[in-house]
Amino acid sequence: FYAPVKRPIYIVLPEEDRLPGDEEMVGRLNLSLYGTRDAAQNWSREYTRTLTGCGFIVGGASPCNFYHPARDLALTVHGDDFTVSGPEEELTWLADTLRSRWDVKVAIASGLEYEADQRHVRVVLEQLELQDRKPVTTPYGPQEQGCLRDQGEPLSGAEATRFRAIVARLNYLAMDRADIQYATKECAKRMANPRDPDWQLLKRVGRYLKGAPRAVISYPWQERDQEISTYVDSDWAGDKVTRKSTSGGLLMWGAHLLEAYASSQQTVALSSGEAEYYGVVRGAGIGLGQQALGRDAGFGIPLRIWTDSSAAIGTASRQGLGKLRHLECHSLWVQQRLRRREFELRKVSGVDNPADLFTKHTD
Repeated sequence: FYAPVKRPIYIVLPEEDRLPGDEEMVGRLNLSLYGTRDAAQNWSREYTRTLTGCGFIVGGASPCNFYHPARDLALTVHGDDFTVSGPEEELTWLADTLRSRWDVKVAIASGLEYEADQRHVRVVLEQLELQDRKPVTTPYGPQEQGCLRDQGEPLSGAEATRFRAIVARLNYLAMDRADIQYATKECAKRMANPRDPDWQLLKRVGRYLKGAPRAVISYPWQERDQEISTYVDSDWAGDKVTRKSTSGGLLMWGAHLLEAYASSQQTVALSSGEAEYYGVVRGAGIGLGQQALGRDAGFGIPLRIWTDSSAAIGTASRQGLGKLRHLECHSLWVQQRLRRREFELRKVSGVDNPADLFTKHTD
């Protein structure tokens, strides 16, 4: 993990490494010490030079992605972790090649599982003091749907700090727990000025986690020629205070969940069709990004975006604003991409749209 240095760096010698006479001496680094300013940059240069020297091509969407066309190996780097897929004999070749340069540990998996950290759930339950409360089956209920942010008395300083700390932990956990993303987003909107009724929303999430403390996403092996399906949805003016809408969606590659999101739209939509169109824009951006990452791995992936809004499909399929003079012009790029057939935009029934989970209370 330590790449050769590119500039002179001197350090105070650690006490356990000093010899007699070294008291006034410093050490000059030959390798980049972890934590120095350019250590990560030097390491990136080191592994890029090593992999390209072996025949890999650097990805266009991300410089952390590599593809070996002759050996059909797709590789991505995160820090000092190399994750690679391909034929087993080629994986063996790569492991031997990397061992000749670095100390490496190799593990071969037959499919993957990804589990959110349970420790955060335990801390949230302890901080909310829910030991004697019954669990619930949903993180967001009809009572919470009508809870306004400007009602009730403001929380005291200590209570407000505790509220923000719990929400911040949930926000971190929600990156790995798609089932609590919408509820966590609603709690996060109250972090600036939390009030007494806001504890109701937070405790609802906690009671749900009490009944579902673990969430494991399974990724069994599947064929490469799977399409990307991005499901999108929006609730028009769901925030009763700001009148902003929520864009929610999830991205599937075949049977694999790759990404899910729930976020407030920055623009106040003047119609449900406009809000749904902004949801399509967000889903198209995420889907095209994943499509670009697929090209880094050496294969093209067809992209389909699914929405339950005929108005959004009509807006995306035309050219220009039409009669929607209030539509944000920066979102019109979707029309151009759709006309170039870079993705397909299709209709899904509202009752079958899984993106509802990220925009409203669902049973």
